[in-house]
Amino acid sequence: MSEELMYGCSLKGMRTALRETLLEVSRSNEKVVVIDCETGTATNILPYKKEFPGRFIELGVAEQNAISFAFGVSASGYIPIVPLFGSFLTRRACDQIFIQVGYAEANVKLIGCYSGLSTPNTGATHQSINDVSIMRSIPGITIIEACNESELREAIIEAVKIHGPVYIRMIRGDIDPYESMEVKLEGEFEIGKARVLREGCDVTLIGCGLMVKRCLEAAELLAKEGISAEVVNCSTIKPLDKDTISKSVTKTKAVVTAENHSIIGGLGSAVAEFVAENCPVPTKRTGIMDKFGESGSLEELFPKYGLTTQAVMEAVKKVLLIKTKITNK
Repeated sequence: MSEELMYGCSLKGMRTALRETLLEVSRSNEKVVVIDCETGTATNILPYKKEFPGRFIELGVAEQNAISFAFGVSASGYIPIVPLFGSFLTRRACDQIFIQVGYAEANVKLIGCYSGLSTPNTGATHQSINDVSIMRSIPGITIIEACNESELREAIIEAVKIHGPVYIRMIRGDIDPYESMEVKLEGEFEIGKARVLREGCDVTLIGCGLMVKRCLEAAELLAKEGISAEVVNCSTIKPLDKDTISKSVTKTKAVVTAENHSIIGGLGSAVAEFVAENCPVPTKRTGIMDKFGESGSLEELFPKYGLTTQAVMEAVKKVLLIKTKITNK
């Protein structure tokens, strides 16, 4: 059987997990409704329309209207899930999300697809690199970024179970040629809980999404240099798992964050804010600096914007120098 492709790109991975999980939760919960804005082909959710034609609403290229409609659907006792391109969802419909989802505490589940630099050839307009910053500023919203397909599935299932607004962030998913390590997750996924994937004592690496793999790769390479790195998968960015982070950084006395997002307002900011106020230790953030995205291949964009194992390792070396200076005072 030939591989399923869309616009020349593989549909396996995250987009298949999205499609299959939407079908799964809808088979067990008749209140689930999916709302689309002409992105169903690219996000790979059109089979949902075939199986649940009465629970798939197509609103055209109108993200603001989609959020307003989702609010109405939720007010009627249903659970609307809105999987759209993260760049358009969070920027175009920001006011609607803030008022009709956040302020109203509506039971709406938003899924920002194609996050970060995982849409290489579409350039800055489609690269959602500040969506977490926008969503974190909305009181009461839950923000999740899964590190692989299995965690995405668990996140969607759990999001449907809780009441209130949720934003789930996911990459396009066809970046396998740039991956060299699988993330093995133990235990059940729980909203609001981070998972320690590797124990260490010299520095804490806190990652989310595709950067979790790069943190694990960095930890392996650093171990060969005698540096013991603890790796934390912080899939729930809001609310932050303060207990796990506090325990880890109190032990290691240094922290590096890694994200497929701007370092301004994302996971790195969330961790830095918490650490600065509660358990101050040397901190470095890796991710996209204060820049716009651009078109290019992933093998060009990832190193240029700091989304690599090497960037994490370089940050570790810098933060450990600061830690040493503080310790020797």
